[in-house]
Amino acid sequence: MPRSAKPASPAAPPPKARGKVGRPPKTYVETEELRTRIKAATAKVFADRGYHGLAVEAIVQEAALSRPTFYRYFSNVDEVLGVVLSEVNDRLVHDVQLAVRGAADPMAKVEAGLLAWRRWGEWVGPMLASIYAEMHQTSSPAYHHRMGVIELISKEVDAAYAQLGRGRISRVLVETFVVGVEHLGYRYHLGEQGRSEEAWREIRSAMLRLAIGLLGARAEWSVAPQLAEQLDIRLD
Repeated sequence: MPRSAKPASPAAPPPKARGKVGRPPKTYVETEELRTRIKAATAKVFADRGYHGLAVEAIVQEAALSRPTFYRYFSNVDEVLGVVLSEVNDRLVHDVQLAVRGAADPMAKVEAGLLAWRRWGEWVGPMLASIYAEMHQTSSPAYHHRMGVIELISKEVDAAYAQLGRGRISRVLVETFVVGVEHLGYRYHLGEQGRSEEAWREIRSAMLRLAIGLLGARAEWSVAPQLAEQLDIRLD
């Protein structure tokens, strides 16, 4: 008879996977808290120093965190600043869209959009000055984010115009209006006169005159003096 085969030795159990040495993984809440802390520190340093003064060392000092912790969540300064500016500008677009879409007649839509811009500037706070200082510098992320905002808000104006049954309006007129409102908004928030109600009345008046002059159709132009009186627009 053939000799029976020697039974094979049982397979050795696979080695246990070794975890990473160091701190245990963070929970989702802890991760978001740290990301928020880093973003807040980035906003503070950007407000104080601008983009060209932004550095990882300054951010981690402001956040009271280590450099390895920073790099665990963001690869570099541009990435975290990009997130901060995106959140800030997304808030502006969202607030303006919500305000404009919630109003009925043309001038109510304009007024609602202007108020949304005003409240957004108050919400942004000290970082607004750095955004304004750098929004024309092509080397700063603030420039590219600003161009995206102008495009989105211009599209919102186009959509509102069409919704009112007025067809299409020249993109030149729309962008001139948006940029004009932007300039006046920054002037209100950052001007020497301070953010008083008197200052807002003057800025609001200029914004509404822009709206009537650039976006108004024959219906508005034919009754411009009456509109000015109704909307409390200064004509002197």
